[in-house]
Amino acid sequence: MTREETSRTKISRRKAISTAAAAGAVVGVGVVAGLGGYLAGSGAAGAQTVIQRETVTVGGQTVTRTVATSQLPQEIKVGVMLPLSGELGPIGQKMLNGAKLAEKLVNQWGGVAGSKITIVAEDSLALPDKALETVKKLVEVNGVQVIVGPATSVEVLTIADYLIQRKVPLISMSATAAAISKVGGQYIFRVVPSDAIQTKALADLIRSQGVRRLATFVVSNDYGIGIEEGIKANLGDSVVISIRYDPKKGDYREELSRIKNANVDAILWATWVESGIVALKQASDLGLTDIRSFGSEAMRDTAFFADAKAAEYLLQTRMTGTSPSAPSETLASKQFLDDYKREFNENPGLFGDATYDATMVALQAIARAGAYDGAKIASQVKAAAYHYLGPSGHKMMDQSGDSVLANYDIWQVAKPAAQYTIESIGSWDTVAGLKLR
Repeated sequence: MTREETSRTKISRRKAISTAAAAGAVVGVGVVAGLGGYLAGSGAAGAQTVIQRETVTVGGQTVTRTVATSQLPQEIKVGVMLPLSGELGPIGQKMLNGAKLAEKLVNQWGGVAGSKITIVAEDSLALPDKALETVKKLVEVNGVQVIVGPATSVEVLTIADYLIQRKVPLISMSATAAAISKVGGQYIFRVVPSDAIQTKALADLIRSQGVRRLATFVVSNDYGIGIEEGIKANLGDSVVISIRYDPKKGDYREELSRIKNANVDAILWATWVESGIVALKQASDLGLTDIRSFGSEAMRDTAFFADAKAAEYLLQTRMTGTSPSAPSETLASKQFLDDYKREFNENPGLFGDATYDATMVALQAIARAGAYDGAKIASQVKAAAYHYLGPSGHKMMDQSGDSVLANYDIWQVAKPAAQYTIESIGSWDTVAGLKLR
């Protein structure tokens, strides 16, 4: 090999996500600028190749020689399940952009051990039946061996048994229901903390605002019910009325009238966008404007501002809430924001950074496994997450496959000029607790 060839080989190995790099030090956005600002690692050996012996004829003689063959295909498919249409479509499209950004950047750097990355995206509509249909297509038709997504907790819980039986890992970027911990840890993972933690943050926030009589208005699924139950566990008798609504119903005046008659100080909302807009407008019509609004991360979506009346209600009631975040602005989060805006000419939406991180953890797990095999990939997810620091934070996982380090942004709806916006007004973490600015 010539000196020039040796140099090219070193560059290629540095740019690609190699199995050796994947087994090394913390991998994070902005760790090493020479790697495009995203990937770094060294040291420990990986399993990029398989050593085999073959018999060949050379110069008329039969000889046996040792050869190294890659276990990774030339193209590595990553299945991505997101709501790309329907009620959560506006959120899902931006989340998909996070996965596409990871795909583009890693391919620019040489792929995973030289293999090209291809995102195979499917629209699950955030519906349980559609989610099962979608995951079967990805696994049985497209042949994917790792899934990024889905977005909602009810989808994860619906498809968990199927993926466990098929030995295909799932890494969700936004499914936060506490119930997922019961099925997680071997094939089911997530890069966001459980709502068992988020509801502690929400309770601290609500308590700090002097609320004595709280109503909850949550979507009737595993996610919404988990939020409701977590808040009740933390606030006890302060929760005087709880409503679980059907997003298909379309008229919530009866439920909201019950809340009004309960003489509450505040409402905690956990809704989807389309049905939530309907409920917010009807709350305004009923005169529920002299109370406070609080919200889970589902309410932190500028899509609510598409309806002027709903947006004004959020402003009037000073909607304030929590959403998973990085511990603070980091080089990783800044680099991601710059790259996302450069690629898509807009700011990333809710969970765009977490979708990027879930995709990167999946790719690191593939690299560590050294094979495109679901069971082997799953066995490396926690190790990959432990060594990964991305724009949404450090992704260390516990035995249930849940993200361990919980940090939440405290946000509030505002209108400093002509447009509604969401402003950060504080933070909450498992060490320091609530801090408001």
